[in-house]
Amino acid sequence: MGKTERITREKIILAFLNSCFEKNAGGTSLSDVAGRLGIKKASLYNHYESRDAMVEDCIKWCGDYIQRTYFIPAEIDQISRKYSAESVMKGIVNRWFKMNEKEPLFQIYSFIESEKYISTQAAAVANSNNEKLIDQTKTALMSLSQAGKIVNIEEKEAAYLSKIFVGMLRDSLDNYLVQKKIEIRSNPLSGEGSLFAAATEEPNFDQIDSLVDNFCGLLK
Repeated sequence: MGKTERITREKIILAFLNSCFEKNAGGTSLSDVAGRLGIKKASLYNHYESRDAMVEDCIKWCGDYIQRTYFIPAEIDQISRKYSAESVMKGIVNRWFKMNEKEPLFQIYSFIESEKYISTQAAAVANSNNEKLIDQTKTALMSLSQAGKIVNIEEKEAAYLSKIFVGMLRDSLDNYLVQKKIEIRSNPLSGEGSLFAAATEEPNFDQIDSLVDNFCGLLK
């Protein structure tokens, strides 16, 4: 980064997240972040009084970013009327996986999921994200129910079913992203947006598609 380029909160946080991805959060120092930004470590103190303050702000930034992302299309009602329940839910799952394998969501997800065990703030962000996923899944199920693509269900039932569905999907997503993380760390790339440029293999959705088929089949 050129010396004349303005150092912003977002640039510092992204540098921190990228370093955490490569080294883990505990192993990332202010010097690592400064090195990525091409500045002196002392310059970071113009933005944060300490490393802990930077980590705390990073968690908040990640939480805000996650809250702005949606994997349920805005036109879900029209889609539900047009396609089968299986097609709708598979499309949503595919969208969710694709969103989480791109920068910076991949780094955010990895960071929050590892930090939630040692930070109550990160745990709150992870829990909020999980509740959001459940709520969006509930929206999709209610839409499919109203379109007559699955049995008629009440909101309480949809919420319960959504918890089960999201729980199963998170296990699959975690396993997939762990493998991707190992792959990327073994074959590091540079450049914005290039995180998965070398990953030619598409995720194997056969097992996940089967899970979705079975789940939807129980609702007919």
